[in-house]
Amino acid sequence: MQNGKVIAYATRQLNVHEKNYLTQNLELVVVLFALMIWRHYLYKVHVDVFTDHKSLK
Repeated sequence: MQNGKVIAYATRQLNVHEKNYLTQNLELVVVLFALMIWRHYLYKVHVDVFTDHKSLK
């Protein structure tokens, strides 16, 4: 989000072994995926990652 508006979306299907992951682990997989595909824009920039999953806070 930037200025309170969504600027990009990303999606992918789970791998066969990822379907057995716990919810917390799936949340982390999603964060890692997003950081990897947008890493070119994130170099030398401060990034805050927010999640609504209580066990990750």
